[in-house]
Amino acid sequence: MMILISVVFGAMAALMSGCASTAVGGQSIDKTLKITIPGEPATADPTKVIETNGGAVTTQTQEGIYRKNADNKIVAGTVEKIVKPTENGTKYTFTIRKSAKWQDGKAVTAADFVNAIQRQADPTTKSQSTESIQYLENFDAVNSGKMKRTKLGIHAINDRTFYVKLTRQVPYMNYEFMSFYPLETSVVNKYGDKYGTSATTMSANGPYVMKDWTGTNDKWTYVKNKNYWNAKNVKISNVKVTVVKEDSTAANMFNSGQVQLTSISGQYVKQNKGNKEMVVTKTARNNYLYFNNKRKVTSNENIRHAISLVINRKQLATNVLGDGSAVSDNIVPSGLATNPKTGEDFNTEMGNLAPTDIKKAMEYWEKAKKELGIKTATLDLLTDDVDNEKKLGQYVQGTVQKNLKGLKINVVSVPHATHVSRDFSASFDIATVGWGPDYNDADNFLAQMIESGSINFSKFKDDKYEAIMKKVEQTDKYTAEERYEFQKQADKRLMEIAAVAPTYQASQAHLISSKIGGLKYDAFSGSGSPLQYAYWK
Repeated sequence: MMILISVVFGAMAALMSGCASTAVGGQSIDKTLKITIPGEPATADPTKVIETNGGAVTTQTQEGIYRKNADNKIVAGTVEKIVKPTENGTKYTFTIRKSAKWQDGKAVTAADFVNAIQRQADPTTKSQSTESIQYLENFDAVNSGKMKRTKLGIHAINDRTFYVKLTRQVPYMNYEFMSFYPLETSVVNKYGDKYGTSATTMSANGPYVMKDWTGTNDKWTYVKNKNYWNAKNVKISNVKVTVVKEDSTAANMFNSGQVQLTSISGQYVKQNKGNKEMVVTKTARNNYLYFNNKRKVTSNENIRHAISLVINRKQLATNVLGDGSAVSDNIVPSGLATNPKTGEDFNTEMGNLAPTDIKKAMEYWEKAKKELGIKTATLDLLTDDVDNEKKLGQYVQGTVQKNLKGLKINVVSVPHATHVSRDFSASFDIATVGWGPDYNDADNFLAQMIESGSINFSKFKDDKYEAIMKKVEQTDKYTAEERYEFQKQADKRLMEIAAVAPTYQASQAHLISSKIGGLKYDAFSGSGSPLQYAYWK
């Protein structure tokens, strides 16, 4: 799904009657797991979620066609089994588990899947999270309002069986099916556009039910969903979640025993070096700067080159962030995609596409001033109001103003949900963006920069790039090797015109109590580890 990234987690609280406890070794241990999350979710509607905090909620409360198991492998979720496609790899037929139920005990039906995905594609819903369903037959026509949503490539056969029809083969479709979420039709009909705006306006079919979230508060609870088909294997019944934006606060809460799971970054990762309760995971989440192509200054290619060239990415990752994050010299992260013939990493083949060169940067700045007819410029840089984003913003501000005389950067730090809202309305000059992939293919990043890309907030458009990417999408015409070469061409074009300025490839650092087991993170754990696998040791 991805989701737009900033690090994410989730969790929840005690029963109304109080915290459950048990005696272990003669001591009473609180059985409510307490965790932090770095920001408020913009929505809890899984068919609209596109940012990490909302994704964290979805991870705990919802289950799609497929899911990840305790070892982060794709397995059957709400359906009975992983299926093989028919009709030349374009048709998938699923049967829902008999035991799959909503939190109110009603059965999950094929209609719940069909209605949800149709609603997600319907332009009147205004969902900005359509990446995973864009491959469905007639999606473009439905999403543009030219065709009725009932014509979308998802149809019910009976109460428990439905099929998904694609326009072409999609080699990574099993990853996408994890983001095909059903919605309880009766609940959606009851709340309409308000669905998912609070805990009371949504319904869960996953391991946990969300409680106490009003849509604006910074604390809520997850309670074990007794009607979840795999409830007997959910070991922790109550999770208390608190929004904590400052790393110092999160670290202090963990060290004082107020929470058992939190995320940290920067100096706090350094301070915890050697701490057996800290887990650092290199992710496939890549971070970069977007330049608003609808504004005069930031639409100038020379400006983009100048700003990108003054960023010393090694210094940024090592000295500024210092949390295990790595250098990013391309929009596509390292360790994501490989050559289908040789197995070579995509980024290794492409080389450094975002070098540091102060002299060239100054030359580009001079060219930009002449083209724009200016001597100075002031640009706003939009960031999240969390530690690592603030540090990133301050670093970019400092290096730009030091090396590009006359170019001023104002750092504007806002809550994550506000950032996302301003992204979609293109209310920025420059904006930080993080993207965590759903599948191991360069297309997951490259496709974002086509004109219709789901997170093309910069309104970037390049005809040469569009033409190459059309070939990338023609999986029925080109072999995997040919498609890979087109991806390399597209990547080279994107970076040679500085469409984005890469900043860093993220690592996630978690403090996890030694009393907790079952939490495993991997490169794709952008929305946190499913708490259904956690247990008290």
